[in-house]
Amino acid sequence: MRRLLSILVVSVTLLHVTYLYAQHDHEHSHDMGKTAMHQESEDLGICPVMRGKASKDYSYVYEGKTYYFCCPSCVEEFKSDPEKYISKIKEVNLEAYQFGFVPDPIIVKKDDIVKFSITSRDVPHGVYIKEYGINVSVKKGEIKKIEFIADKEGEFYILCSVYCGSGHSQMKGRFIVER
Repeated sequence: MRRLLSILVVSVTLLHVTYLYAQHDHEHSHDMGKTAMHQESEDLGICPVMRGKASKDYSYVYEGKTYYFCCPSCVEEFKSDPEKYISKIKEVNLEAYQFGFVPDPIIVKKDDIVKFSITSRDVPHGVYIKEYGINVSVKKGEIKKIEFIADKEGEFYILCSVYCGSGHSQMKGRFIVER
């Protein structure tokens, strides 16, 4: 009887957790806003000058790195003062692990272009920042890139949106956007 009761309690708990994660994922799927750009093979991210979608047709190599733009006039504007635009790009190698994120915290300035290269050290994880409409999952050994403009000031939680073990619910990082 005691064993049957234990199995029943564990089963109900697992069903409840599964339901909560399904609701969590459903809410996140509706939160995907226009703020974030997930980098696909042809997606070159955000133009550092006009902040629109960059094109492979307009690029410029500066100090060994290729930057992509939305139009020829943005290329010319960038050439006139590259450091002005480069200083507003924050590249972050974000690693998820059981049960945290590195670096933590991540601090940027308002209106910076933030480029995350997301990896997992161990098991599948998710990077979820509700206020920015970001929800990206990553498996061990893969790299996911996401790019967005830090247009909201404040301190935001980075949560794992993929169940990754017993400490999953405590897995949090901080993304801080300063004035």
